[in-house]
Amino acid sequence: MTSLFSDLRYALRSFRKSPGFALVAVVTLALGVGANSAIFALVNRVLLDLLPVKAPKELVLFSSPGPLSGHLWSDGDTSTSFSYPMYRDIRNASGSVFSGLLAEYPFDASVATASETDRARAELVSGNYFDVLGVLPAVGRTLTASDDVVPGGHPVVVLSHGYWQRRFGGNAAILNKTVTVNGRAMTVVGVSRAGYAGIQPGRPADLFVPVQMKAQMTPTWDGMSDPRDYWLQIVGRLKPGVSKERAEVVLQAIYAPMLRDLSKLMPNMKEATRKEFLAKKLLLLPGAHGRLVIQQSLGRPLVSLMGLVALVLLIACSNLAGLLAARGVARQREYGIRLAIGASRAQLLRQSILECLIFAVVGGALGIIVAAWILNALVGAFPAEAELRQVAAQLDLRVFGFAAMLSLAAGLFFGISPALRAARLNPAGTLQGSGRGSASTTREVLRFRKWLVTAQVALTLVLLIAAGLFVGSLRSLGRVDLGLKPDHVIGFSISPQSNSYEPARTLALARVLTERLSSLPGVRSVSAAELSTLTGNDSGSNITMEGTDPNPDQPTRSLTNYVGPDYFSTLGIPLLSGREVSWRDDANAPRAAVVNEAFVRRFAPAGDPIGRRFRFGRGDKERPPFEIVGVVKNSKNTEVSEADRPYAYVPYAQDKDLGELTFYLRADGDPALLSASLRAEVRRLDARLPVFDVRTLTQQVRDSLATQRVLTILSAAFGILAALLAAIGIYGVLAFAVAERRREIGVRVALGAPPAAVRNLVLHEVFRFLAIGAAVGLPAAYALSRAVESILFGVKAGDVRVFAAGVAVLAAVALLAGYPPARRAAATNPMEALRSE
Repeated sequence: MTSLFSDLRYALRSFRKSPGFALVAVVTLALGVGANSAIFALVNRVLLDLLPVKAPKELVLFSSPGPLSGHLWSDGDTSTSFSYPMYRDIRNASGSVFSGLLAEYPFDASVATASETDRARAELVSGNYFDVLGVLPAVGRTLTASDDVVPGGHPVVVLSHGYWQRRFGGNAAILNKTVTVNGRAMTVVGVSRAGYAGIQPGRPADLFVPVQMKAQMTPTWDGMSDPRDYWLQIVGRLKPGVSKERAEVVLQAIYAPMLRDLSKLMPNMKEATRKEFLAKKLLLLPGAHGRLVIQQSLGRPLVSLMGLVALVLLIACSNLAGLLAARGVARQREYGIRLAIGASRAQLLRQSILECLIFAVVGGALGIIVAAWILNALVGAFPAEAELRQVAAQLDLRVFGFAAMLSLAAGLFFGISPALRAARLNPAGTLQGSGRGSASTTREVLRFRKWLVTAQVALTLVLLIAAGLFVGSLRSLGRVDLGLKPDHVIGFSISPQSNSYEPARTLALARVLTERLSSLPGVRSVSAAELSTLTGNDSGSNITMEGTDPNPDQPTRSLTNYVGPDYFSTLGIPLLSGREVSWRDDANAPRAAVVNEAFVRRFAPAGDPIGRRFRFGRGDKERPPFEIVGVVKNSKNTEVSEADRPYAYVPYAQDKDLGELTFYLRADGDPALLSASLRAEVRRLDARLPVFDVRTLTQQVRDSLATQRVLTILSAAFGILAALLAAIGIYGVLAFAVAERRREIGVRVALGAPPAAVRNLVLHEVFRFLAIGAAVGLPAAYALSRAVESILFGVKAGDVRVFAAGVAVLAAVALLAGYPPARRAAATNPMEALRSE
């Protein structure tokens, strides 16, 4: 132990003698470890974290890919939505392989107490939900099977622990008290334990409501008894010893008869589609990580970022290895003296390893600080309601362990070679040699450092090209013609149905609110729609045009939205022909629709579309037809990167299930200044009606590109960091080479070599680094571009401009880094160089 403390004191003393080396080594390692730990913290929460429930690996998610006919609700993968009758029948018949099957459906709720009303995330869950998951209450009780019996007969609610703390201050007095959820008085019977907030990462639940309260929670839509209404997600827990494959066999025997019965309710389904429908399989997906919704949108970007940041770590480690190798050469004489006076080789090896461990510990500790800063900045770059903000990524024990592992691996792996070289020194040969070390060792270390720098150049080129691809993708998104004018527009949402409004009352509220908002100073026009624009939401249906025979090979689906008067003029969508929706288009008027150009091209390519009629559904003549009264330009409705798709806009005054609306106001000046006024107008009409998602349309467009923007910023930051590290590596190896070749350079100058020739002698190494690095880096960059092409927009793998720009930037960085050593070499005084030898 005494010798260990002695080695530690010696190491710290040696670092004080060369603070520049110690600082550069520690900072290099901290940047690499910090960047990797920050991205790993996100990957850990989104892709690796298990649900905080009992035995999460026993959980499975139900999925049935293939065609459907009927009403479908989905927040991601449509194959995971099932009807309540299907859930009930499967649950009752599958007890041989499952210890329990639960169902859940996420919805938004208005929660009112005596003092205030706010917006909350809620889940409709089956009575066995908490029992299947093994989640115990923190206060009171959870829901039980007895809460899942009578439709509308169980007005009870369980709060999540986080919501209980946030909304009610963790006061246990809320137990058995009444809160109003979506206009219905509900008794709080319990609080779930801390740490559990639902089965979907990125959408933490605030409330858990029995599924039998569906009609009360979504008053415009029941769906509990319709086998063709797909809206529930099913999660099962396998019995011990039952494999997923065996369970699927049992389920298929239950599922196949259900499909046959359902097909009898679909007389208009095409025969080919019917065969595909009857052949559907019921599959079980791993459920240990919860419902894979956020993973579908963020999985690929996060994996791409993890790959990019791993390259940064490799570059940082290469720099560290070069620094340690150079330090080892500089200390050869010291090592030789220590060996000569009696130090053992084991002592030298231990001393070198201890120094590497010090670098690893200090660099890792600083890396955690860097990771915390990067993580906060990264998460903060997303909108407040974004899924990535909701997963609450943090530096937990797993991240600390990851950082420690990286630090130790980097410090030991890249420091062991100099340590072993020191332990193998021949003291006599070292002391007989002059300068800092023997010529053979110096040449060996120089070759090693050159190969490290060449690898850095190759990896940096990959990162620069990746950054160029993401920058090009974001620029392409920024140049997309939205088909609307987002400037001077502000939007906000209300959900009257959540406050027990009937559709007729909601319509009356919308009309009065539109009039009041239109009278505000500086407001040019006001309109509303059931689906907010550019928020990722969509709704659609099959279309049947009157007077035409549907082509079985032609897609017949169109997206739809219910909108109000002046919707297109308020959003700045050009009207090409006909008219907009008006207040005359109410429930007593013929059904009207405004369609976009893509709709006309798909369904009415010949002649004037104005006056043509169509129905929602395939061949369903019982539904009332809609008459096309106007045609508008194609615009982006769901997301900026979407392709032009058929779209039909129908009046929300003709929607018998009108429940939620998003209002848009076009202003003369800054629309954000209207925020307080519009909230006040809503309060005057109904003080208990929450106003949410208040933001300008420009901000909404920006928020919709948050993931692409963060990807671009991070990839550019990683590229810049890699270029900086590569520049340090190139400078270091050339400075080392010039110092070691000082006598040779002095002889060349003494023999008449001009300064330009000496500079070129050094810069030749730079071009060699670039040539070999490009030969390796360009194919690797192409492979990476193919891997990330699916998350790019408007940029193709192998884009010549991006690759050329990457090479040009790297060449400029390399020449800037190599020029100071080259200039120093050209300024060598031959007399001083020869005399020093």
